[in-house]
Amino acid sequence: MSNSRKTATKTLHWTMVAVATATIIGTPAQSQDPVELIRLVDNPTAGLVDKGRFAADLRLFPEGGLQGQLTAGIMRRLSIGLSFGGEGIIGDGAVNWYPRVEAAARYRLIEENASLPAFTLGYETQGYGRYVGERYQVKSKGFFLALSKNYVSGFGQFGVHAGANRSREDEDDDGLTGWVGLDKTVNEELIVAGEYDFALNDNGDDSLGSGRGYLNLGAFWSPTDGLHLGFLLKNVLENAEGDGIGPDPDMSRELVVRYTESF
Repeated sequence: MSNSRKTATKTLHWTMVAVATATIIGTPAQSQDPVELIRLVDNPTAGLVDKGRFAADLRLFPEGGLQGQLTAGIMRRLSIGLSFGGEGIIGDGAVNWYPRVEAAARYRLIEENASLPAFTLGYETQGYGRYVGERYQVKSKGFFLALSKNYVSGFGQFGVHAGANRSREDEDDDGLTGWVGLDKTVNEELIVAGEYDFALNDNGDDSLGSGRGYLNLGAFWSPTDGLHLGFLLKNVLENAEGDGIGPDPDMSRELVVRYTESF
């Protein structure tokens, strides 16, 4: 087994151990924040933007990149969104815009209860990072199914998340893949999150990924209701080839602003 495969297998093993441990020691949360967490770092949760509310996300990434997304809750179980961005928006060089405005939609299949997680079916065409060739550096989810369960333990409230997806960006590699993640409420103002994206559709010979998967971490501070300011560590395992065909395999530091409000 190659070193990259060993690293991905080891990471997946400890991630699953953490999820299993959290599930064992936690009890279902009896109440939830009225503003649901709809994304960990890159990967969606089963959360929705409530009917009659909108959520605006603004992300700053390397090479002067800026990406914005607007999501609205149009029904109790349905939300839709649009996003756009590009590289070089911040700086003095030429702007490399994304090729199109991207779309997203989510529908809650099953509401969370004492015994079951929430299940949400969704579709997203927005990826993350640079746009290289015919794809985003981190591929868009395409069709996905996400599940989330919130717990309360002696260490406070936390959420366990997982999902599976098939991306439309399949020219270099395709197939089903998925992710797992955790979020933890530290206090009323601070949330920390971590996720591991298996990226099984991004490890072929012509892919940008190198088989390690994407391990991402984030911390989100809420100075006031509806506003979160986040600091992200992306691609901690440095999953990329770095041979000139794509972005450098370095870990990146990114900033995100998330705001929700009624309309």
